[in-house]
Amino acid sequence: MKKTMVMICTVFLLLATSAIPADNTVYVTKKDYPMALTKEDLDTFHQSITNDDTAVFLKLRQEGRAWMSRAGVQVYIVETEDSGKVKIKPKNATQEIWTLQEALVKQ
Repeated sequence: MKKTMVMICTVFLLLATSAIPADNTVYVTKKDYPMALTKEDLDTFHQSITNDDTAVFLKLRQEGRAWMSRAGVQVYIVETEDSGKVKIKPKNATQEIWTLQEALVKQ
């Protein structure tokens, strides 16, 4: 019984700590910056904005693959790229999304 409890506690601790970002700095999102589920969708969505391609913009939004950011959402940075793209995880959420570094401000 003790071994089972120790194993359950160990697994629980591993799961709990894996959900915590390495950097606990909290950032806040700015309004109207592109966000997407994948890095590729972020590129496509950003290009549609830059090139004023309404059809692609609307398609990605309607499919729920990309959207414009809301202001004030607290997030953690999960991954950063030299290109200025960042993968973020909203505070108290599990889904990770991609956006641009300039969409965030340190809280």
